[in-house]
Amino acid sequence: MSADYDRLFHPPGDVVKTADDQGAESDASKGAATPTNTGGPARTEATSPSMPVASNQTQATPAPPPRQSEITTQMPPTRAAAPQRQQANGMMRAPKSTGPAGARFEQPRAAPTPPPRPAPAPAPSQHFADAQSDKSTWRPGQSVAQPTPTSAATIGNHRAIDALSHVGVKSAVKMPSQRGWRHVLYLLTRINMGLSPDEIYELDLHTRIRRNARDSYQIGIFGLKGGVGKTAVTVALGSSLAKVRGDRILAVDADPDGGNLADRAGRQSAATIADLLSDKELARYNDIRAYTSMNGSNLEVLSSEDYSAARREFNDEDWKGATSIVSRYYNLVLADCGAGLFQPAARGVLSTVSGLVIVASASIDGARQAAITMDWLRQNGYQDLLGRSCVVINHVVPGKPNIDVEDLVQQFERHVPPGRVLVLPFDKHIAAGTEIQLDLLSKTFQRRIIELAAALSDDFDRLERR
Repeated sequence: MSADYDRLFHPPGDVVKTADDQGAESDASKGAATPTNTGGPARTEATSPSMPVASNQTQATPAPPPRQSEITTQMPPTRAAAPQRQQANGMMRAPKSTGPAGARFEQPRAAPTPPPRPAPAPAPSQHFADAQSDKSTWRPGQSVAQPTPTSAATIGNHRAIDALSHVGVKSAVKMPSQRGWRHVLYLLTRINMGLSPDEIYELDLHTRIRRNARDSYQIGIFGLKGGVGKTAVTVALGSSLAKVRGDRILAVDADPDGGNLADRAGRQSAATIADLLSDKELARYNDIRAYTSMNGSNLEVLSSEDYSAARREFNDEDWKGATSIVSRYYNLVLADCGAGLFQPAARGVLSTVSGLVIVASASIDGARQAAITMDWLRQNGYQDLLGRSCVVINHVVPGKPNIDVEDLVQQFERHVPPGRVLVLPFDKHIAAGTEIQLDLLSKTFQRRIIELAAALSDDFDRLERR
């Protein structure tokens, strides 16, 4: 019992020799087998995490192996948790074994649950993968790795708050319908059926129109044949854009043959482009506003010089000079061009605009002129501008035309992107030749103009700009 007591409560460094220990030493000097492991310290009991160290196994036989407990406890630990396990297990008495004694012949026995050990170090590749996952998952007290800076042209927006405008949010309250049987039902019974599919489509068109146009976006309205309705389309398109967007939009009369844009939009000022270009003290928006006219939809118009009093025709220098001034104060600038593409004014407009509208009448002659315009743009280096163009087939006279309009639409859709060929119905208000008011146009005409504005607005955020 004294030997067990000394081995149990004395640490391996302070060895107390008893009579049994001295006898064991004498037996070892006579040639007893030494339990030293020739294979290295990895073969000892310290490397087995499930076998507690027990120093009292020498009671089973009269000649135990020499100082097995000392050899076992003095081996250098191979794991960081091994000294802690020896300290915890050294205070317990293991049950007696009837088999051979010694560390090499000890049978496995049940042991108390060891304390948790640290996980072994992972392989370098696994550690790299864990490091990458830690960067993607934020934890309290952990620094977040900064992403690689990206240009605004790549991500579209600088701030994260700007991207929230593209996230769909479902409202808990439905918006009541403003027209049709749903509106009547809501007025009579207060049963809200929500918006009709047509109203939802119209809201989507308005959302597209309200896209932000980087810098000043310029759109030209062309047509090789006179009388196809270019000026009416310019006034209706500009009025719709100004009404839906709510920002500053200017329409410029770029027809060198004396256009009537200001008369169709509502002339309020007798000033012309020539007066604007002659003013050298333009520093604010109000200075520009003194030369423009504004209609009921807040569309501003800059008229050309009176044809009878003009000393020369409107040319490309006049267009570039005017746009260099007004582009600082207006988000969208529309150009009502003449009937020719070889004129200097038309060349100046084509060199600066980012969008194009080709107007053709619903006749075989008008369709031919529109086809010639598209071929000319393709053959003269304006292929990219043709990809941002829209074709308008305008019914300028009442009655059924002498051409299959549906077949004509399919032919034009081969040269422009899908959804960019629109058909405008005949409108009595436009045919009267007076000032065009947007609210007096037919509902079908207004819807087609809104679709035209939405198609042109789809190019506001495109990277390729002129």
